[in-house]
Formats: sequence, structure tokens, C-alpha cells
Amino acid sequence: MKPRVNFKPWRKISSILNVSRLVAENLLDDPQHFCLQTARRFGKSSHLNGLQRVVESRHIPAKLTGLTALLREDRLAVAEYVIAQGANWADPAKAARLADTAIASQLWDVAERVLDSAPLNRAAARSRARLEYSLGNLDEAIAVLVRNGNTNSRQLRHYRSELQVLESWNPVVNDQKRDWELNQGTPRVLYVATNSLPFTASGYTQRTHSLLMALQQDGVEVHAVTRVGYPLSIGNILAGPVSQIDGITYHRLLPPRLEFDAVAKLQQQTQLLSELVKELKPTVLHTTTDYTNALSIRAVADAFELPWVYEVRGQLADTWASTRPEKSRLSQRYRLFKEREAEVAASATSVLTLGHAMQKNLEESGVAGKRISVIPNGVGSPYTECAPDKYKTRAELGLDPQAQYFGTISSLVAYEGLDTLVKILANLTIKRPTLRLLVVGDGVEREPLMRLARELGVADKCIFPGRVSRNDAAKYHAAMDVFAVPRKNLVVTQDVTPLKPVEAMAFGVPVLASKLPALAELIQHEESGILVTADDLNEWTEAMEKLLNDQQLRVRLGQSGRGYVLNSRTWAACSQKLKQIYSQ
Repeated sequence: MKPRVNFKPWRKISSILNVSRLVAENLLDDPQHFCLQTARRFGKSSHLNGLQRVVESRHIPAKLTGLTALLREDRLAVAEYVIAQGANWADPAKAARLADTAIASQLWDVAERVLDSAPLNRAAARSRARLEYSLGNLDEAIAVLVRNGNTNSRQLRHYRSELQVLESWNPVVNDQKRDWELNQGTPRVLYVATNSLPFTASGYTQRTHSLLMALQQDGVEVHAVTRVGYPLSIGNILAGPVSQIDGITYHRLLPPRLEFDAVAKLQQQTQLLSELVKELKPTVLHTTTDYTNALSIRAVADAFELPWVYEVRGQLADTWASTRPEKSRLSQRYRLFKEREAEVAASATSVLTLGHAMQKNLEESGVAGKRISVIPNGVGSPYTECAPDKYKTRAELGLDPQAQYFGTISSLVAYEGLDTLVKILANLTIKRPTLRLLVVGDGVEREPLMRLARELGVADKCIFPGRVSRNDAAKYHAAMDVFAVPRKNLVVTQDVTPLKPVEAMAFGVPVLASKLPALAELIQHEESGILVTADDLNEWTEAMEKLLNDQQLRVRLGQSGRGYVLNSRTWAACSQKLKQIYSQ
């Protein structure tokens, strides 16, 4: 199939109008959160450092201190600012603004303190509803808005629509039937993803792309399509309806007018998917978590009488709960999210997941074990090739070739437990003055980790390169003496296996990781890596020091880990198994 023409004048105008509406809707709905997401998307460090210096020099109003702290994702500074504004908490408009800033920074207790001190007018009610919604109390969020006169607000429509989808609503396909044969030859697959390269670089998008490339090399005809409105929804106005990346075709669902509430958007996505299916005539549909993708695919599969595969890549309800108080696991949203995921997984023709711990969870949720297959995270080029020279790579990255480096490449979020690595460096730095910590990636924990490094006096020995390209990520892997995965012991980390340690092992870098079920599936203790108790700083420090002191141990573990990954965890091996599932 020939790629569609990417740019037409009417399409560019439509994209600009869609993005303009999206910006306006989000600014009205939750301006602080929208500004934070924009800063994450378009980069923040250098510009915000400059703005922070201006604020501190008193050249502009001090109230911007809260904004700069929010955009820098410095939660401690945000908390200090909001609390320092205590004299304004009795003013409902000012209290609402301060509470919204705290909510955007996930400072739930601070936001609640502010709102408890303010009279509940319409502005404060919107903020209170936003807090209840963020904590998963959807009925209460809706009730707060209704009781306080916000009966026609977009916020109320948004909450009601999301609750409707979570509870029971399903999209439908209008007047579509299959008019092609499902032959027994090579499968033709339409793969529905939330986001993709080149607009989003993450473990999710890399797994998708790697699987598709491996399938295509195995002779499977593959097409991918991303969620409705993407990538306009993340600010790429000039994106066309088709992208070609390494020979893989990514289709974009870009309607003339993008719907915004959950029900209308999901129905729009489903109808556009049905039109694409009729055009491409696939023999199997494949999608990934979350349940909203599955709802669209299930409706299309039912209409065209096609088999469909649901790939469960994570426990997203638990990921959501990991950034909230423990009581959020009792919330309405958490319960409905889990129920909806279980329901759509149980209805799929076949279910895939990353590991055996996740397979067990799926079986416990009601999915028949015989329909579940494990397709783990894997590696391809350049990780299947010989690792680049460590010292040459360090020179290319501007690192000291003679220092020792440990660290990680990861999304910088709380459940990764990366504060453990900063504390290890502080414990070992006197005995090992050439030891350095590499923390590659970005996220809400970047600023707190940098602050902790300053407090412990090791900031000059920590390197935080931020988000890097895939090629540079491979270089940082190769540059390390020890790769660390200090994940906390939480529900989400017990069962979900990350991609980056697999890549480190493929390059022969020894891995030190928390002793959790998902990581134990990947690492055989003292054979292909070292497992230590999560959150035990003394045990972590001792294990790290042992590895740094023993080069022969590092080499042995690295070689064993590389052999294991190349024998069983390549994308080519995953493709062979997936191709067989499609054929069945």
C-alpha cells in the first residue's frame, strides 16, 4: 500500500484548529496540570533555571516562585511555597489556585489542608472536585461540582463521561461487515498502539517498534495505528496521517474535529478504526493496555468477525495507585479500572503479557490460562551485537574514562527507588573517590534526586543527562560498570519487568536489582546478576561495593547475563512465538 500524502492545506488547518481547541479545553479544565505537561513535552531545565534565577533576584513577582517550582517538578519547593501562602488560604479563589498547584505536584495532603481552610464557593469546589477525582473518588468529585453550581462545566462532563466508560459503556461500529477471506497463509496484522516513535520515545514505543520490525522480517505484513488525535494531542501540529519508520507504516487517526470527552472520543476512535480495517483488510487485530484500546478493538473485531489479541504490558491501576495514598486502592476508580481491565482481557481471543507473575494475575482475574502467552521484553540491534568499547564510549559521552560508574536508565518515578542509588554513592564516596553515579532519563523524581545529591554532598559526582536518544542510551549502558534496578517493593513492581535491565545484560553489564518476583524471572541470583532486598540500604551498599571491588565477578555475571538474553530474550525469538499465535 502506498503511503498517503502527508500534508494538504486543509489538513494543516484542521490540525491547527484541533490543537487550539485542545489547548483551550485543557487550560479551562486544569491550567496548572496543562502547563506542567507542556513543560515536560517541550523541555524545561535550561529555560526554567533562568526563570528561577530571575524570580530569586526579585525582578518579577515572588508569586511566580510556585509556578517555576511546579514546572521544575520540585515538589518540596512547591510544598514550601503553598504552605508559606497560608494567609491566603481563607480566600477561596486564591486557595483554589494554590490547591491546584499542589494537586498538579501530587501533594495530596497539602491540597487537602488548603481546601479544608477555604469557604467552598464555585472556584474552590472545582479544586475540591479535582482532588477527589485525582484520588479516585469519581462520584464524590461529581457531587461536589453539582452541589456548588458547576452543573454546566466541562469538568463535570469530563468526569461523568470517564465514569460512564469505566462502569459499562461500550463503543459500537455502524454498518460495517467483513468482505475478505481469512486465509490460512501469512497473517496480516493491524497493531493498535497508544503512542509511537518518532513522537514519543519510551520503553513502550520501543517494544512496539521492535516487535513490528521483527514480525516484518519474519514475513508478516504489519501496519500500526495510534490512538485518535495522536500525535496532535502532544503538540505535533504538522504530523500527517501516515509515518514510515524503518519500513513500518504507522497510521494516524486525525479527524477534522477531535472529540474531547471520553465517550465521544472512544466512539470516534472506534469508527475511524473500523474504516481503516475495511481499507487494510487485516486477518488479526492486536492492541495493548489500557482497556480503552481494547474496547475499541473489541467492537471492531466483533463487527468484522476478526480475532484479536490483547497485550497486557503493565498493571496500570497499580501504577496509578503507586503515586497516591494507600487508601486510593480502596477508591472507586481503582476498583472499576481493575474490573474493566479484567473484563476486556477475558473477552480477547488471545492475551499476551510480559512475564509469569503477570500471567498469574491475569488468571486470578478470570482469564483462561490456555489463552495467555508470555512474550517478554527483548533486545535487538545494537544490543545483539558486541558492546562498544567502554572507555571509548565514555570519552564520546564526555565521561571520565578512568572513573567507575554505576547507575540506571529509567523513567524517574518514585517506585523505581532511585534515591537508594544516591545514598549508596554517599556511603561509598570516601572510600571510592572516583566513583560516579549515572541516572539517565527524566520524570517527576529528577529534581528531588538532584536535591538529595546536593544535601548529601555528592552532587558533583552525579550525572543526570535527562532523556536521551536510543543511540545514546546504548552508549550509557555500555559505559557503566554496574547497572542498578533498586525498585521499591510495591504491587506494581512485584509483577512488571522493565526493559532497560534486559538491554544492560545484553551488553554484558552486570545487573544489581531488587529481589522482586518480576526481576527474579529475569535474573538468576549470583549467576546472571545479583538480587538484594528492596529498600535495604545496607544490603544494597554492601552488594554494590562487592561488585565494584571484584572485576572478575562483574565479568562472569555480565557474560552469563548476555548469554541468557541472547539465547531467550531477543525480539526475533519473540516474533517467532507471536507469529505462531497469529497463525493459530
